[in-house]
Amino acid sequence: MNDMPIIFQPYNRAKAEATFPLIEADSTMSDIKESAWLYSLDVMNRDPVILADAFIGEYLDTLDDMRHYHSEVMQALADEDYVTMGKLVEDAVGGLVSRTVDYIEEHILNLGGE
Repeated sequence: MNDMPIIFQPYNRAKAEATFPLIEADSTMSDIKESAWLYSLDVMNRDPVILADAFIGEYLDTLDDMRHYHSEVMQALADEDYVTMGKLVEDAVGGLVSRTVDYIEEHILNLGGE
């Protein structure tokens, strides 16, 4: 059995349907984002490594994005600017949510091809 979250695996329709049962071919972006957010929260809750990776920016798009994130976090820490730090962490966690959105969008494309 593979315990790796579905969003880190190649697309599998049966797994996608089981994981995202409310997603249909005509789901709105709001539906997609809500499902992605809830799934991402669940994944981070169940796996502390994924949670830590999200906090350090592991799921940002590029290595340069991650380096920039680290630099910004260090500056916010130095400035004791916790509001900015919170926004930075929100953006970093958003990288995981974005991966989930991408997976759901692939699923919708697959559903549309029925």
